[in-house]
Amino acid sequence: MLRSRYEAFDFVEKKAEVKKKSGNPILMIVSGYLALVSLGALLLSLPFAQREPVGILDAFFTAMSAVCVTGLSTIDISASFTPFGNWVLVLLMQAGGLGIMTISTVIILLAGMHPGFNHQSALLANYTQEGNVDAGRILKAVLPFTFGLEAIGAVIYFTQFSGMALYDRIFCSLFQAVSSFCNVGFTLFPDSLEQFQLNPLMNITTCVLALAGGFGFLAITEMRYLFDFKKRAIRKVSLHTHIATGFTLIIVLVSIAFFMFSEWSNTFEGLNFGQKLETSAFMAFTSRTAGLNTIDVPALSVGSLFFFVIIMLIGANPGSCGGGIKTTTTAVIFLLGFNRLLGRNKTQILGRTIPETTVDKAVRIFVVAIVVVVVATLVLLETEAAGNSIEQVSFLKVFFEVVSAYSTCGLSMGLTPDLSIPGRIVICLVMFVGRMGPLFLISAVAKTQEQGMWYAEEDIMVG
Repeated sequence: MLRSRYEAFDFVEKKAEVKKKSGNPILMIVSGYLALVSLGALLLSLPFAQREPVGILDAFFTAMSAVCVTGLSTIDISASFTPFGNWVLVLLMQAGGLGIMTISTVIILLAGMHPGFNHQSALLANYTQEGNVDAGRILKAVLPFTFGLEAIGAVIYFTQFSGMALYDRIFCSLFQAVSSFCNVGFTLFPDSLEQFQLNPLMNITTCVLALAGGFGFLAITEMRYLFDFKKRAIRKVSLHTHIATGFTLIIVLVSIAFFMFSEWSNTFEGLNFGQKLETSAFMAFTSRTAGLNTIDVPALSVGSLFFFVIIMLIGANPGSCGGGIKTTTTAVIFLLGFNRLLGRNKTQILGRTIPETTVDKAVRIFVVAIVVVVVATLVLLETEAAGNSIEQVSFLKVFFEVVSAYSTCGLSMGLTPDLSIPGRIVICLVMFVGRMGPLFLISAVAKTQEQGMWYAEEDIMVG
């Protein structure tokens, strides 16, 4: 059980059973995110938040992208907003990355109150499947880690952003640190981070922040406490952490090798081996959900772009700032197929059997994700086709945009600024569904049917 992994650490509180109150904590989260997006859009629409006129739909799109930690933008945010508007974006990114329930719980605790059962349930849904963990102690572990890493990142960025006025240099460093850790993908540079392509310190810092933000709280906690100094022994880690860590490592290594091969004579032409490896590593670490790039995305080969689609859809680890269907979901589906090919009725790995409820959830997440992506792609192909040539609105460009929005990655082949009004609304919906999770939204209004009548079985031919 995941709860048992928390019990080894100092933020777990053993307490008596709490009587559950009525209400749906999932609806609280959905409503909270919608309210935050609406507030953000309102603030970004204020005249003193804009350097140049920004329409209400563009402001809403930008707020949705920031709260959903996506990074897609229909406008150039570096030229469109004043310092006030940029501060609004920082707060929206931070709130979206930590989660609306995390922020609201902090406010409740600072006010001297105790969060109710439903509020704690909504908060803990971000970090664990179990509810017997104290919300206050969870926050004491999450917030210092988050703000500490962001502060370190901001200091390192500050040393690299030379040639700016002092305030601009400080703010740009903070903005980039929050964006990188929360896996948003926004920057205050019009070309993302392309000008820092061959800057090792910038690349390493960004990769570390993006990896930490997308690694997941449970996995990070177990890795932090991996060595027991009192017993001078290595602690046992959960199967979740084994799979999340192992699959992340596999994706990163495979991505580096693929990008090296695919772009060797394309966008990497003229670079030495070390520079090619550095650029490939940056792409591998940040292309899953961080959405930052040091190379012109539309210039990549078709193979690299399609590989981007695959790893974006996989995304980050559960309980993190990243999106996608998650690494563990993909791993469970792969293990399901592998075990079935071996004739096993159970999904097994590392001497453990994954519960059928977890396998079923993984399959449903994958199926719903495919349906959402396919439907959104079909709709976007229709809405964006009018008045545009096939080169401007190619299938790969639209498909890439939809997967990037669903996985809250933020990479784009240049389609975002040219989206029509219906297209922008579709991408907003996809970003929101991707951030919330389709099953999460469905469970907000649906009730689980534990018992019922079943029809008689009848076999069909398959394959």
